[in-house]
Amino acid sequence: MSQLPEPRALVRAAALAPSHLLRVLEAELERLESATTRNPAAFVPRQTSGAFEAALRRDAARGGAIIAEYKQASPSLGPFALGTPLLPQLRAYREGGAAAFSILAEPTYFKGSAEHLRAAAELGLPRLYKGFVISEAQLDEAAAVGAEAVLLIARVLREHTAAFAEAARARGMEPLVELHDLTEVPFAQAAGARLVGINARDLATFTLGAPTAEPLRRAFPEALLIRESGLATVEEARQALRAGFDAVLMGEALMRSPDPADFLGRILADLRPVAP
Repeated sequence: MSQLPEPRALVRAAALAPSHLLRVLEAELERLESATTRNPAAFVPRQTSGAFEAALRRDAARGGAIIAEYKQASPSLGPFALGTPLLPQLRAYREGGAAAFSILAEPTYFKGSAEHLRAAAELGLPRLYKGFVISEAQLDEAAAVGAEAVLLIARVLREHTAAFAEAARARGMEPLVELHDLTEVPFAQAAGARLVGINARDLATFTLGAPTAEPLRRAFPEALLIRESGLATVEEARQALRAGFDAVLMGEALMRSPDPADFLGRILADLRPVAP
């Protein structure tokens, strides 16, 4: 397995301008450096279950898959859903037809916790560890709570994306490689990514763009393509799926909805073929 870079050197090499993203990464560096204990269990390589990809492919074949996110806060919005009970929210997602969960693990700005992934195991859907991974310790944390998949941000990891993807797979997790623009495509290709996300939100400014699936499909003909961020309405999610994305990841809109199960159901209603 390839050697992973030292986290602080990795963040420095990314040469990020002062931004929300940089502040989150600096908070994660502090969290990692202040940790006094690590998982004492010896690292044991294991095979990925493939459950996360399989769940998305199953629903994509039926018209579209939804990764439903549990997120209580963000750097740009603050604590907009603080205190929302975890398991009732996730049960509503499952009831509404979500294929998988995305659960924030970053505690400072997103008020997340890796332990939320452990708690979500009882609901049976595969889970994405949604964090800002810059270290082996975070991969160990994700594996320890049973995550089936882990987010890797190419803008941060750059030429090290492949090494982090390899390390994730060695721990039994599927890497979802997130891109911000097409200049990052080679990093995901080198990683052999089968789950490729395009973030419509600029992580430096948290402003929104409008990515399309076509250039990603040419670059990743066999991968699952996932539209992330910036989908606020039922119709916007439907449009993304009709535009060629296999799945959408939605968080804020679901956390704000008074009935997230109904919200999800309305997205999928017109996309799923009617049984004869």
